[in-house]
Amino acid sequence: MMYLKDIEPQELCEKTFNAISDAITIIDRDHSVVKVNKAMADALRTEPEELIGKHCYEVVHGTSGPIDTCPHAMLLHDDHEHSSEVHEENLGGFFLITTTPIYDDAGEVLGSVHVARDITQRKIIEEQLQQALDDKDMLMKEIHHRVKNNLMIMSSLLNLQSRYIEDEVARDIFRDSQSRAKTMALIHEKLYQSGQLKKIDVKDYVESLANKIFHSYVNDPQRILLNVYSDEFMLDINTAIPMGLILNELLTNSFKYAFPEKEKGTVTVKLRQINNKKFLLEVEDDGVGLPADFDPHNTNSLGMQLIYNLTEQIKGELKLDGDNGTNVQITFQELKYNK
Repeated sequence: MMYLKDIEPQELCEKTFNAISDAITIIDRDHSVVKVNKAMADALRTEPEELIGKHCYEVVHGTSGPIDTCPHAMLLHDDHEHSSEVHEENLGGFFLITTTPIYDDAGEVLGSVHVARDITQRKIIEEQLQQALDDKDMLMKEIHHRVKNNLMIMSSLLNLQSRYIEDEVARDIFRDSQSRAKTMALIHEKLYQSGQLKKIDVKDYVESLANKIFHSYVNDPQRILLNVYSDEFMLDINTAIPMGLILNELLTNSFKYAFPEKEKGTVTVKLRQINNKKFLLEVEDDGVGLPADFDPHNTNSLGMQLIYNLTEQIKGELKLDGDNGTNVQITFQELKYNK
């Protein structure tokens, strides 16, 4: 049995050269083929010696001169290695082409080593994965669209049902539930309209939501002024939904109770990004404030219970000041869910 160490160096180099599965071509400065390995010859369905002396562009591209993206021509221009992914019809697929300069002792470029690695299967898999991702995105957009439509149907049903309720308190409960449904629907509407399917543009969402709630509860826009200030950042839907519901409850309370007997006033919403992990939502009004005996931890108000529960859900901290008007500050962080 013969071992590699028993083979003459020149023969060993030749065997090694032809054992490499990548298609290798050694090219002279004038684009003529000096040598090819077996993989290159097999790709062109010919014998290695049949390619010697021919121009590389003639062999590979069937052209009378170098193509515009010829890596060997680019190498001769700047003496640097060049790599690119290309589709070669004559070689039968997609290839990662790397052209490396060959220097003489003085550092001058004599020619290049042209290596073509077949990446056809990888490109097919990438295209299949991209198609799967595109299909998933389309499905997610459709889901957001349908969820939004279903929530709006729910809101409409609540509105229709409330028309048959004579009790003002009960009708108010239906109206608040309708507003909550609209708040969640708006999230899905924004996600459907944007290219993002998991994150939402908070500034756009907060401004839209605040204005929708304002027009739902304020009959006279001249009586109450609404100011909305928000930093521009993206927020994950898992955090944006409870944050939006909190904002809905806070604004609803201000519009309903802060300015009794048609008093005038101002409601201000501020949303700031403190750092990469923390955010501050602030809602304040210059209305009547909270009752002196108000205990936020001991109340039958569904709205306040929701605010506390949702604040806890987004790992937030709530500060409440009801002395001069009402000021609510909620510091929270973006929730991260593993897929």
